[in-house]
Amino acid sequence: MAESKQVRNKSFIHRNLGKGEVFGGLFWLSLGALISVLLEVIYLGTRITLPGGTSLAFPYTIAIAFLFNMVLTRTSMLWTDHWLAKFTPLTVWILGFMALLVWTVVAGDQLIPNNIRTVLLLFAGFSGGIWPAVKGK
Repeated sequence: MAESKQVRNKSFIHRNLGKGEVFGGLFWLSLGALISVLLEVIYLGTRITLPGGTSLAFPYTIAIAFLFNMVLTRTSMLWTDHWLAKFTPLTVWILGFMALLVWTVVAGDQLIPNNIRTVLLLFAGFSGGIWPAVKGK
């Protein structure tokens, strides 16, 4: 009885992952990063209408970018110890952001606004993705 209680309280982290498992994990995290950056850019211009009819900008996706990229990097750190591979989701997020920024040249539609919220979104996404590696465990 005491042994089974002891085994249940220990947390075991499986570190003998195959290359396919690591690739698959990083692939799904990167796909999440692409979907995340697309939704964050789409909802960056969200406005709240106050009772008097005045509308205020409410860029909540800036905070979401920071927090979600932090989660993605922490999760990728569980999949790999390689110093560069753990930033794969962040790299994909930044490349997706840059692709949406260049989309204006390709298609003529401006997806990302030209204002300070765009800069704050990029900074929040980048700093959220770097924070877990800088902070450590």
